[in-house]
Amino acid sequence: MGGRCGGELPDLSGVDLRELRGIEHPVLAEVLDGLVERVLRPAEVLNAFDSGVV
Repeated sequence: MGGRCGGELPDLSGVDLRELRGIEHPVLAEVLDGLVERVLRPAEVLNAFDSGVV
């Protein structure tokens, strides 16, 4: 059985990216790394997307 969240989710709408980067959470870190990768190499991401279209 999965664990339950112990309360409401935090409101992060007022947090900037620098503050968000300071939050130690493995899933959040992976998501942010993916976003940075897309910004740094957008052509490669689009190429990978186009390659998968049939």
